[in-house]
Parts: sequence; C-alpha cells; structure tokens
Amino acid sequence: MSDMSDSDPSDTTRRQLPPILLTLGHLHGELRSLHGLSLHGYLILGAVAEAGGGPVPVARLTAFLRESGSRITSLLKGLQAAGLIERDRRAGDRRTVEVTLTDAGHARFADAERTAQALLRSRLAPGPW
Repeated sequence: MSDMSDSDPSDTTRRQLPPILLTLGHLHGELRSLHGLSLHGYLILGAVAEAGGGPVPVARLTAFLRESGSRITSLLKGLQAAGLIERDRRAGDRRTVEVTLTDAGHARFADAERTAQALLRSRLAPGPW
C-alpha cells in the first residue's frame, strides 16, 4: 500500500517551493555582499520609500520591524552615517523623530529592490531544484 506522502523524485509536476527561511537567508547574504547593508537596513529604507519618501516617525518603523527602540536607533544611526537617511525632530513636537530618505537612500533601495526581485524570480522559477 502506498502512502500519500510517497513521491517519485522524477515527478516534477508537484514542484516544491524552496524553504522560505533559506531563501530569506540567501537574500540577506546577497543584499549584504552586493549593496552593503543588512536586511533590516533595506526593510527600513523600503518602509520609508513606500511611504512616499516623506517623513516617517521612528515609532512607526519600530512597530513595523517589531524591534526595540534601541535596536532601531542603532540601525538608523548606521543608515544616517552611510548618508542614506536623515533624522529630524518633527516641528512643533520635538519628541517625535522622523526619518526621510536621501537621494543616495532612494538609489540604494532601488538597486537592492532590483537585486531582490531578480533573486526571488530565479529562486521561484519553474524547474527542478
């Protein structure tokens, strides 16, 4: 009696997707080696870019990434030192810090997004693994 989980390795009609975490790890490594930032850095740039490039409160980034405020502050300092973002206090509310992308930040994010799209297309393309 054949178990439903048994499969013929030559049967490519039911192709398995690659493990998501492996793909994410590969994406992280590619982004780091080709563009110089961690996946978290690109997630921050992407969140700000998605908001139209206008000011995004740091609290929103903290909630989006579900990281501690000190971790986000550390990531933002690195992005600011690289010239990819600017951090400013909101006029009229000096407690709220907002982030905007610089031209270099827009360009770096666009390059990284193209890399990520190409990688995911190649990893998810039809064919044997």
